[in-house]
Amino acid sequence: MKRLIISVLLLAFCVAGAIIETVYISGSVDSYTDTIEKIDGYMLRDDFENAVAECDKLNNDWSDSAHGIDALLIHDYVDGIGFSIAQMKSYIENGSPDLYFSESEKTKKALASIKDSEYPYAENIL
Repeated sequence: MKRLIISVLLLAFCVAGAIIETVYISGSVDSYTDTIEKIDGYMLRDDFENAVAECDKLNNDWSDSAHGIDALLIHDYVDGIGFSIAQMKSYIENGSPDLYFSESEKTKKALASIKDSEYPYAENIL
């Protein structure tokens, strides 16, 4: 009976950990995607000063939280998104809105891919 209780407790602990990880990654991705959408709005209005400031804030936020996300996900994905955010800022500073929007879409797709990879779908489990 003791083994059964310990096994159930370990299973509950694992499930709770998986739920916490999924909620953390999902919330972070939603936050970063919303910020990118906000920067896109600035770019559409040709408000480059606010776009650069918001992108710099996004880059700093990503750098701060990348260590936690990196511990939970594949390292290459996290590095790729960090590089894309830096590229977005560079394109804003250089006045290249077409390249910015291209990189913005790439970053949003990479963030969506991370979020989808965390959900308990059959293809993610197997």
